[in-house]
Amino acid sequence: MTLPEIAKILAGAGIEDGKFEAGLLISHFTGVSRAAMLADPNREYDAPGLAEAVEKRARRYPLQYILGTWEFMGLPFTVNENCLIPRPDTECVTEAAISALPDGGRVLDLCTGSGCIIASVLHYTKNTAGCAVELYPGTADLARKNIEALGLSRRCTVITGDAAEDLFPETEKFHVIVSNPPYIAKDEMETLAPELDHEPRAALTDEKDGLTLIEPIIRIYRNHLTEDGALILEHGWQQSDAVRAIAEKYGMSFEIIRDLGGNIRGAIMRRKRLKE
Repeated sequence: MTLPEIAKILAGAGIEDGKFEAGLLISHFTGVSRAAMLADPNREYDAPGLAEAVEKRARRYPLQYILGTWEFMGLPFTVNENCLIPRPDTECVTEAAISALPDGGRVLDLCTGSGCIIASVLHYTKNTAGCAVELYPGTADLARKNIEALGLSRRCTVITGDAAEDLFPETEKFHVIVSNPPYIAKDEMETLAPELDHEPRAALTDEKDGLTLIEPIIRIYRNHLTEDGALILEHGWQQSDAVRAIAEKYGMSFEIIRDLGGNIRGAIMRRKRLKE
């Protein structure tokens, strides 16, 4: 198959940037650079696994899982069906956590998945350490591998546990607590791209209104913030009012996070100080 032929197959399957993805697949399976492909567009490629990968992608199996790695915050992460695919939209939430974490601070990442958020936060901050929580053992193992691959194992512990429960002693505090929980409402799942059918559904939706885990995270983990600590959550744009109401119920301030497109992507919450 040639680059144009693969691009045509992918475009016919409804993939918007078929030529770009075709180049990524060819490069992954053959080692040929994109510049070399463009210089000889009619070159035939028959590397082992390429045809099968093109066929899988044409069935809308995620490109990221085929490649096995994906970039987030400029860092490489191993990805597979045990974790959500890291997305650029989540980078604004990660950047907010980086900005809120002081030198020498501690960060907690709930529902860590691939570990991309906490690994990025630790990588881009100084003298910091933290803990990541993941419900599923296989996913927790993947997070550990990604954290180790980035040389962060000594600064981060990954534990298997349910973020809906209090997993830490009362005295344990963090300067930043961040989470990208399953917040997509059940009825919204049917409207999403077919690629999401291959991602772990439990990491995407609570099969209800998307707020099931957000409420206990705010209620429980506000108590594990330092005095000036920040609780940073990713949520849906349409959930902002509901999340604000939960935050205010538990005495938290509420600041919207917007992504590069100007869309609401999450919130920063802090404990309100009592008036003297």
